[in-house]
Amino acid sequence: MGFSGKPSKGCAPCRAKRTKCDLALPFCTQCIRKGRECSGYRNEQDLLFRNETIHVVRRAKQKSEEARESSVPMENAAVRSLQLQRPSRGVTVDDEALAHFFAHYNEKFFSVDGHHHKGGLDYVLPVYQQDLVSGGPVPEIIKAIGLAALGNLKGMPELLTAARAKQVTVLRQLNEQLQNRDTALSDSSTMTCVLLGTFEIVSCDSIQSSQAITSHLNGAALLADLRGANQFQSDIGCGIYARIRGFILAHCLQRSDPLPPFVLNYLENDEMAQRDFDPVFYKLLARLCQLRSDHKTKGYIDDTMAQDAQVLMIELEAWQPSVPDWTLDEKPMPQSSTSTNSNEFSHFIWLTTIWLFQRTARILASNIVIEWSRSQSPLSSFSILNNAERDQKILGEELMEAISYYLDRFRGVQTGTRTVGGSSLLWPLYVLSTAATTGPETMAWIAQASERVAGEFGVRQGKLMADIVKMYAGSEYQ
Repeated sequence: MGFSGKPSKGCAPCRAKRTKCDLALPFCTQCIRKGRECSGYRNEQDLLFRNETIHVVRRAKQKSEEARESSVPMENAAVRSLQLQRPSRGVTVDDEALAHFFAHYNEKFFSVDGHHHKGGLDYVLPVYQQDLVSGGPVPEIIKAIGLAALGNLKGMPELLTAARAKQVTVLRQLNEQLQNRDTALSDSSTMTCVLLGTFEIVSCDSIQSSQAITSHLNGAALLADLRGANQFQSDIGCGIYARIRGFILAHCLQRSDPLPPFVLNYLENDEMAQRDFDPVFYKLLARLCQLRSDHKTKGYIDDTMAQDAQVLMIELEAWQPSVPDWTLDEKPMPQSSTSTNSNEFSHFIWLTTIWLFQRTARILASNIVIEWSRSQSPLSSFSILNNAERDQKILGEELMEAISYYLDRFRGVQTGTRTVGGSSLLWPLYVLSTAATTGPETMAWIAQASERVAGEFGVRQGKLMADIVKMYAGSEYQ
């Protein structure tokens, strides 16, 4: 053994980047912030002494042929010894699951004032750290998500089984918190409901998983309602609420339900409005949700509903957010550093999601106009129908081109958060499958794109969606 001075105790990524490692457990803050996997840390003995066996063997080889021949097994043993060396704090499966979640599934909150810069606010990590101290359920559900995702990527069903076991523990912990007046409406309880939904999305393998997602979403929405306006007094509360609201919007649009009253009320909340990127957009989406709900309730589309849908199509097309790097008629494009910079990529995903949601909302509004026009006499509605179908086909082509582009861009980035980007493409794929002008060729393309999301990003919900689209397309167009 030779004395090698006092090098860094930090993890391998920090040493390679020559950045200061804070040695936090279970992995360093730098790795979390940069979206990379932490390798663990070396102990002091590993650092101060290096294995000199190979150098000794090399010197012995030079003395004689006999020594050289006898040194071969020694050298092989020395190499094996070096290969077996690991950081003293070995990375466990749970540690790997935690690192995988924070690198791949940790969505950020972006405010309109740019207060959190391009990297956005990490509102999950503080709740995770609080629950590490208090024994709350957030660390366990994060591990469960990470295990499920790793099981999908590696084809290891035992990891999925372990993830389900952790989910059972989390449900028990959450139930205990909900029965405690002090913790029922805490950030921990609300965040756990949200992450339970994420867990079902990651591990989704049946219709029952979709029902479980809805159940957890309803629980999170109920807690957000009961938490009241006080939740907007902190950035963490705003981040959690914004994520819940995004789930609620997609759910209500998909199920043709109106937005819950508390979501509508909070659109006027000053504290949230100061952080929101554009409350006007959510008000447009609220009107769209109500129109689709009225259609479902009545079972038909009257003239007033059709007129409202036409106005909404115009307003959605004209809307543009007051955020940097936004171009009305062009899809968001990545910067040159986006593929390697986690903060840049998170901001890019955020802009992409807004752009895609605007297009999908216009398609859903045009569905109402098209259905109404097709039920009217050809003479009175021909022009309206022709324009609505033409516009929807253009939107569909834009979406297909954009989804293909983003699938390739997200797959090619080196930051872990690409999984969030891939998952975000399932919503526009779903809406495109419901468009009135979508034909069998487009449905086949949607199924293929959904399978890419599942195969290339490890989001099993994509496979379930592809199977449903194939089944629907087979019965619809056969």
